[in-house]
Amino acid sequence: MTSKVNFVQINQEQSSSNNNAIDSEGNGMKTMATLLQNSIQGVQNSFSSVYTTLAANLKQSLEMTHTMNSVMEQFLLSNLRITSNITQIHKLETRGNFIPSLLTITIINSGQFPIPNISCSITFVKKDHNEPVNIGVECKESIKRGITNPDSETTSISSIFVPKTSTTTSIFTLSPQTQIIEKLKLAPSEFCQYNAKVNVRFASPGTGELLQKEHSFGLYLIDQCEKSVRFESQLTKYECSHVIVELSPYLLRQLWNVHPSSGLSEAMTFEISWKNEIYSLIHIKKWIGADKSKVLCQVLHFNNAKSSSEIIDRIVEELKVLSTNKNKF
Repeated sequence: MTSKVNFVQINQEQSSSNNNAIDSEGNGMKTMATLLQNSIQGVQNSFSSVYTTLAANLKQSLEMTHTMNSVMEQFLLSNLRITSNITQIHKLETRGNFIPSLLTITIINSGQFPIPNISCSITFVKKDHNEPVNIGVECKESIKRGITNPDSETTSISSIFVPKTSTTTSIFTLSPQTQIIEKLKLAPSEFCQYNAKVNVRFASPGTGELLQKEHSFGLYLIDQCEKSVRFESQLTKYECSHVIVELSPYLLRQLWNVHPSSGLSEAMTFEISWKNEIYSLIHIKKWIGADKSKVLCQVLHFNNAKSSSEIIDRIVEELKVLSTNKNKF
């Protein structure tokens, strides 16, 4: 009886020991699983932190790159300048429908970096109707030279506005501290006022996006007329209508190419003609103001036709506006 009890007790103890071993092994597995889970979570947190930091750095780098590109683009555009000027030439230098005026366009890079892959274009629209029109353009001269030294070497180049063929576009690089000066002859199909625009385009060095800069100017009726100077003290012999206007003596000198050493006098008469037909004569009546900044002029109309009278009226208005616009010259 005693032996049987001991056997049962031994079995119970072994069973309890086995259960304890199983429990201990289970607890160890749980502990290991917990440690493994914590380790994985730690690694995930570390990677998440790395990814977050990397994303923030990449975003900051992209923003910095974008800012640098934007600054460089603004820098190049601010150093790119466009100017225009219209001067009279002798009618013997023209042919066909070309007007006796020369359009000079200057493209300047005043910065320290080259501007590559530049292309240029010029467009004209009728002022009254805002309609794009085709105007004949012929290059008289195109040169490149430095801007710091007036006596710097001048190099003749191909036209940047008039391509060799109708299917090609002139592409060029404008070096630092360099300017391109191009002189163009114009042949409008109609005698009217035009608004013109010069467009200079180039690709951004950073993004490749197209950047552009524009310059606008007017092609006036007075620019298209032939202008000459007579020496007649009196115009009373001409029987025609006239108006009295105040004009700038500086404007008269510039438009009629009167040399500064010659000055202006009341013996001068300024002739305006179109295709060998005299439209008007302008005669200085007297100087105005203590500084003589204005002259009182008599403008005579030679053609009584309504269309001619309207043209003269518009030319007079142009002269009055240009006399108050110091930026024109």
